[in-house]
Amino acid sequence: MVDIMRIGIVGAGLGGLLAGALLSKSHEVVVFEKLPFLGGRFTNLEYEGFQLTTGALHMIPHGNDGYLAQALRKAGANVKIVNSEPDGTFLVNEKEYLYKELFSLLGFKEKAKAIALATKLKLGKVDENISFGEFLEDVDLALKVGNAFTGWALSLTAYETPMSEIIEIAKNYHKFGGPGIPIGGCKAVIDEHSRIIKNNNGRIIKEYEVKRIETDEKAYIDDYEFDVVVSNISPVETQKLCNIKFLKSKPKPSKGIKISIATKEGIIKHSGVLFTPECERINGLNQVTNVDKSLAPEGWHLVMTHQTQLTNNIKKEIDLGLEDIENLFKGKDYRILHIQSYRDDWPVNHASNGTDIDNIVNDKLYLVGDGAKGRGGIEVEGIAMGVLKVVEHINNVLNAKTK
Repeated sequence: MVDIMRIGIVGAGLGGLLAGALLSKSHEVVVFEKLPFLGGRFTNLEYEGFQLTTGALHMIPHGNDGYLAQALRKAGANVKIVNSEPDGTFLVNEKEYLYKELFSLLGFKEKAKAIALATKLKLGKVDENISFGEFLEDVDLALKVGNAFTGWALSLTAYETPMSEIIEIAKNYHKFGGPGIPIGGCKAVIDEHSRIIKNNNGRIIKEYEVKRIETDEKAYIDDYEFDVVVSNISPVETQKLCNIKFLKSKPKPSKGIKISIATKEGIIKHSGVLFTPECERINGLNQVTNVDKSLAPEGWHLVMTHQTQLTNNIKKEIDLGLEDIENLFKGKDYRILHIQSYRDDWPVNHASNGTDIDNIVNDKLYLVGDGAKGRGGIEVEGIAMGVLKVVEHINNVLNAKTK
């Protein structure tokens, strides 16, 4: 009776390593990564004593209670996540407001409309076939706030965001709450995954570029034979390497720009997100050193901003973001550390919410990562949803075979 599978994982980003950590508890796992480091867009790069990220923010959308945190505990990862308090505030007319306080800024008619919209969303009684922008457009402030949220969380405008995704995101928020910060940043999560895989006698092979994936009677990564292949290199790149064609459509990538800032004085008093609905480009920012001082040199804060890229003129988009930062800091001492953009085919494993591909291609081939997120999963939460689905399916297939 076969009760252990040999599983090959292509790509050591968050999705691949999380899948490896979970699957290596019961199976033989080998992870292939073409880069010399692990984590993809979800790890740290040290720069002048600051722990910058390769892509993601040092923030987990549903903190210590969401899908990623649950998956980490299931894998046995020792990662501390501190929930933000409050979840976030909104900067309007140079003053910060909690979400519930925004209604006080509206006139009687607009306030009634906004309350009706909020109630419909909470109850899920909305048209799933429209965009979030169409849902909000009758209330100007609501549309600005909606754009700030989707820009920060999804790298999309409200008009680019399907209402069906927003409904699922709202359900997850009411179930799990808002964001949290992993102590040690993104790399702390990646290091734990790597430790678990190795402790479970799994292998991680770095600087190895996979050339071929086959799934017939057996599954192959180049000349390595496996029972199952899990790909974290995007649906599109997986199909290029694979002997079968499974994509009906290409996932649509979103576009965003992240700017890392050093400041001694700081700009945010809390550990949540400061949303900026009135900025020209910046959708929001956080100051993770309010929770984890190790992410910056002593006496400094690390602030990260995020914005949706609205046009193809990347220089103009960055310049507008920098103008927003200058207005936000208003004469405070700060320094730009790093500017990062992602668009088109970089990073390779990226799809805007609502265009993700299903995780299960067949019983031999599975997809994880940011191109195969679960519905309503904000970034890494969606990745964790997809990984949990894959792990459950693989184990169910094994159980069916051994009965």
